[in-house]
Amino acid sequence: MAMPGIRWRRWRSDWESCDCFGIIVLWFREVCGVDLGPVPQTDIASGFASLQRDWVECGPLPGSTGFMTYRNGVPTHCGMLIHGGQLLHAQAGNPIPESGSVRLTRLAVLARLYPDLRFYRPGHPSC
Repeated sequence: MAMPGIRWRRWRSDWESCDCFGIIVLWFREVCGVDLGPVPQTDIASGFASLQRDWVECGPLPGSTGFMTYRNGVPTHCGMLIHGGQLLHAQAGNPIPESGSVRLTRLAVLARLYPDLRFYRPGHPSC
């Protein structure tokens, strides 16, 4: 289900537009009061690498970050698991990336699409 008004834009993290890692940055900034820094201007793997030293793998718990598609062992898509078993993520449009949007997708659907779905939480209490 697309979220009206929040468009997909690479390397953005605000209420107007986000990419998938931008959703993680926005969530922690707005919901948890934690600044994860800027969205990496390269790819989400760089963002994940910056978090990985402080984060621990966990089960699919509300508020955990799900990393789902991997290329050469590096995550290429992510989102936030919220209550109700839904993942909040920003998906680029196809064939026009800018036609994408922030959306909610049921975890059960994503688990069928992405068999290597992994969840992480900060190693320190934050949210």
